[in-house]
Amino acid sequence: MRKFLLFAEELFTIASLMIYSGTPLDPLMTNGFTIKEGDRLIARLLFTLTYIVSLSLIGLRWKKVAYVFNRDKLIWILLGVCAISSFWSLNSDITIRRVVGLAGTMFFGLYFASRYTLKEQLKLCAYMLGISAFMSILFVVLIPQYGMGSAGEPTAWRGIYPQKNLLGKRFVLSGAIFFFLAMTNRENRWVLWLGYVTSGLLVLLSKSATSLGNFIIITVAFLIYYRILHLKYKVMIPVVTFISTLGIAFYTLVISEADTILGSVGKDTTLTGRAELWPAVLQMVAKRPWLGYGYGAFWQNSSESSIVIQTVQWDAPNAHNGFLDLWLALGLLGVLVFAIGFIINLLRVIYLIRWNQTSENLWLLVYFTYIIFSNLTETTLLEQNSLEWILYVSAILSSKLSTRANL
Repeated sequence: MRKFLLFAEELFTIASLMIYSGTPLDPLMTNGFTIKEGDRLIARLLFTLTYIVSLSLIGLRWKKVAYVFNRDKLIWILLGVCAISSFWSLNSDITIRRVVGLAGTMFFGLYFASRYTLKEQLKLCAYMLGISAFMSILFVVLIPQYGMGSAGEPTAWRGIYPQKNLLGKRFVLSGAIFFFLAMTNRENRWVLWLGYVTSGLLVLLSKSATSLGNFIIITVAFLIYYRILHLKYKVMIPVVTFISTLGIAFYTLVISEADTILGSVGKDTTLTGRAELWPAVLQMVAKRPWLGYGYGAFWQNSSESSIVIQTVQWDAPNAHNGFLDLWLALGLLGVLVFAIGFIINLLRVIYLIRWNQTSENLWLLVYFTYIIFSNLTETTLLEQNSLEWILYVSAILSSKLSTRANL
């Protein structure tokens, strides 16, 4: 009976991860994503179900969960800032609803960290992403009207996701996970390498220039981090500076030469409109720089977001930059709370890689790199119902548990 319950819990975890990542139900229930996000009742019910079940499982292990909860207080302070932003929000009702969703998402991350080790978490994510890759390929082959096509790119793959950029972003993360597991595990390596190669092919077929650049950068980052971080400080600092500069330059080159690299017909539109969008967003940030407009409130049909949309002449759903969206939502207060926690954990993991050679610490550094680059042109920071934010929360909490056990 115990084995059955443990198996059922793993199935729940994999299913929940897919709900946060994107399920095949989304295009089927919305006739190929023709229904707006706000009308997706089934999706909201599924998210709510994951909140309820994960909170119930937390209750069964409350002592261990309480211990894990206290490993990083700044994450929960950031959630608190989101909650109190309802007092100055453009729309307090929307902010409160979004905060409830964010809290449920973060509590699932807390459950994930307290229930599984970091490597177990990544293996469960690999199972889920393998299923997602298989389903995305099936959609393109069997129902291409749902699996292919994006604005200006009729041949770009989107699989089970609403846009090609989401497919690309998801399998950049998939590639990072499969690559890490293949490099740090001896069992079933060929399966893990197959997952990595498949992830790369899906990124290419999505025709997302930023995702292609991120995929290459994350792969290279994993290969060089270990050796660089074991150099002497006098050598490490200039080498890290050089590599970072080279990485940014390469990233810019990939984006600017996306058409040639991808071999696509016509112009790739991944960055279209951002050059006009970001200055318009910065003008709105300047109006309320300290506290922002309230968590989740700015882009929800507000008069302020309409100013941005009128300026750029397209219906921008967000700032297409996670750092700008964080500033819009919570102002400099929220940016500082996030940045302090991020930098503390970044410096801490660099120190641990130098003195405590475990693959878990290397994964956290790779994931931090992914978070930075993915949020330069998309928004995944502090998002409710976001797989990226769940993994950020769980990675930080569980890495501190494994560190404590090793020291």
